[in-house]
Amino acid sequence: VGVIHGGVPSFSFIANVAQYEYFIPKVDIQAIGSGGGSLAKVDPATKTLRVGPDSAGADQGPVCYGKGNTTPTVTDADLVLGYIDPNNFLGGRVRLDREKAIQAVSRVAEGLGLSLMETAAGIAKIAEYKMADIIRKTTVEKGLDPRDFTLFAFGGAGPVHAGVFARELGVARVLIPLNRIASTWCALGAATANILHIHEKVEILGSPFTLDDLNATLKELSKRAIKQFDHDGIPARGREFTFSVDMRHRGQINEVEVPLPTPRAAELTLSEKQLRAIPEQFYERYEAIYGKGSSYSESRLEMVTFRLRARGVGRTIALPKASRLTKAVKKTALTSHRKIYWADHRKTVSTPIFDGAKLLAGNLITGPAVIETTDTTIVVHPEQRLTVDAYGNFELHFDANRS
Repeated sequence: VGVIHGGVPSFSFIANVAQYEYFIPKVDIQAIGSGGGSLAKVDPATKTLRVGPDSAGADQGPVCYGKGNTTPTVTDADLVLGYIDPNNFLGGRVRLDREKAIQAVSRVAEGLGLSLMETAAGIAKIAEYKMADIIRKTTVEKGLDPRDFTLFAFGGAGPVHAGVFARELGVARVLIPLNRIASTWCALGAATANILHIHEKVEILGSPFTLDDLNATLKELSKRAIKQFDHDGIPARGREFTFSVDMRHRGQINEVEVPLPTPRAAELTLSEKQLRAIPEQFYERYEAIYGKGSSYSESRLEMVTFRLRARGVGRTIALPKASRLTKAVKKTALTSHRKIYWADHRKTVSTPIFDGAKLLAGNLITGPAVIETTDTTIVVHPEQRLTVDAYGNFELHFDANRS
């Protein structure tokens, strides 16, 4: 899970690997053991259902893969509920064994004293709530409201569950990117992303700040970035520079990143007016994270780490855009109906199944429904609706809960 706010991805400057802590800048991505392969078990001590963090992995995989695993996973629960078609997984290239999935989930159901469908729904629900919790952690703890964002759901299993955890968060819109590449979204990003170098210098400066000290440090960072870009062969017209500084109240250890003015050229030289604005920006950012009134304008401030994000901008992908939108869905897009258990209504309903490849820009589908593509399945719950935008993205919409 990551956050893009104002067009800028959220960064972290501390990385945890096993028991070690590394002070290196990276895109702030949080991962949890809650996916399609997460194992579902009954805790022997509490007799309660546990989902993850243990996973079936890619080797044996879910029970329905028939490769030797006997412990049910989230994917097995999805298959039991009817979300996934056992004969059309990965476009029909892989056949899933629904009976084995039913047997595995039934063993868990016996340990809980619940029905098969109640147990399968419980497995899915726990996974979805875990997803919602990690999104809250990556937004609320940084002073951001998840209800103000669009949720990107990608991967093979993400769009199956996005409708539930987005609703839990109060998000009004979910976007499943670019028809038929949801499961390879990360690979597409790695292949097309711009080059990014982050240059830092730790230099503790106390208030009142002086222009000479700040500008000398910023100039040093600029020289580093230009030298690196010259080595990379990035032309001057393809270079972008963004400066910031980590600040804190004197005596504290919590630092807040404050953006500095965007330079017209590689080298940033602050003016007196811009320098005077920096403390106010710090107070504003500090209170956005830690709460209104948490900052104290009379305290001494410290600048700790100066940072330059130097981005080498390459060619952008021109996505084809539909010239017209069609609300009505073609009859050929409706492939079948399938019995699906909808946990919120506690009943099984014959649900329309659509071929995602045959949906057109502007199409509108009202839930309950399922949209199948060669790489993922999109579950549209009752009271939700799905549209296709002009670029072929799928969008889930519903009335967000802002209470």
